[in-house]
Amino acid sequence: MADSMRDIKGRIKSVSSTKQITHAMQLVASAKLRRTRERADARRAYTRHIIETMHVIASGMDSQGENVSIFLKNNDSDRDLFVVIASDKGLAGGFNSNVLKYAVEKMAELSENPMVMAVGVKSVDFFTRRRYEIAGSYTGESENPSLNLARNIGSAVNTMFIEQKVNRVFVVYNRFVSVMSQVPDIIQLLPLTGDTLSKDVVDTTSLNEEGSLVDTERVSKLKSVMIFEPDAEVLMEDLVPRYFDNAIYGALLESAAGELAARRMAMENATDNADELIDSLTLQYNRARQGAITQELTEIISGADAIS
Repeated sequence: MADSMRDIKGRIKSVSSTKQITHAMQLVASAKLRRTRERADARRAYTRHIIETMHVIASGMDSQGENVSIFLKNNDSDRDLFVVIASDKGLAGGFNSNVLKYAVEKMAELSENPMVMAVGVKSVDFFTRRRYEIAGSYTGESENPSLNLARNIGSAVNTMFIEQKVNRVFVVYNRFVSVMSQVPDIIQLLPLTGDTLSKDVVDTTSLNEEGSLVDTERVSKLKSVMIFEPDAEVLMEDLVPRYFDNAIYGALLESAAGELAARRMAMENATDNADELIDSLTLQYNRARQGAITQELTEIISGADAIS
C-alpha cells in the first residue's frame, strides 16, 4: 500500500511538472498569436490595392488585344509546382497533418507530375520521406515569417516559371479562420487568369464584412477609366512578381497565425487534461491513504481485542 501511494504521489508530481510546461507554452503561443495577427492586419491594405490593380491590368490586356503576357498563359512544361507551407515544430494538434494530407490529395487531383517547394521542417521531412521531388526548402521562420522569405520563395517560383520548368504554381497552406479553426486551402499563383485572381482574393486574405476583400464595384469603375502608361504588358511584367510575393507572404502569415492558434489550443487542452489527471490521481491517493488508515485502525482494534 505504501509503495502504491508513493507511485501515485510521484505521478502527481510528474503530471504537475508537465502542466507547468504546457501552460507556459500556451501563454507564449497566445502572445505570439496576437503579434502575428497584427502583422496580417497591417498588410491587408496593400494586398487589397495590388489585387485590384492586377484585376484591372489583366482585363486591360484582354480588352486591348495585346500580346498575352507569359504570366497569363500555360507553357510547354509538364510539371506543376506546389509550395506547401507547414510548421517547423510540432505540438500543434492536427495542424501539420491536416495541411500535408490535403496537399497530397490536391497533388493527386490536379497534377500528374508534381514538384514540391517545402516550407517548414515538417513539410520538408514529410515529402523527403515520401520521395517527392523537392525543388527547394525553406525552414526556420514558420512562427515569424519575413517578407524577405516570401521574396526568396517568389523569386525561385518566378525563375522556374519563366524558364518553363513548371507550367502551374500552387500554394497549399492552412488558412486562419479563428483560434478554434484553421482550414487547409490551395491557391493557384501562376499562370494568372481572371478566375485565379478572384480566388486569391478569398483565399490569401481574411474576408471583410461583405465577404470579399476587393471592392468589385470600384474595380469595375477603374476598368472603365484607367489609362495604362506604360502599357499594360509592361506593368504586368513588373507587378506580377510583387503580386505573388505578397500572396505568398499572406499565406505565410495566415499559416503562422494558424500554427500559433493550433498550438495554443493544443497546449490549453493538454493543460486541462493534466488538471483532470491530477484530480483523478489525487482521488486515488486519498482513497489509498484512507484505506491504509482504515487497515491500521483495524489492526489496532484487533490487537486490543486479542489482549483483552
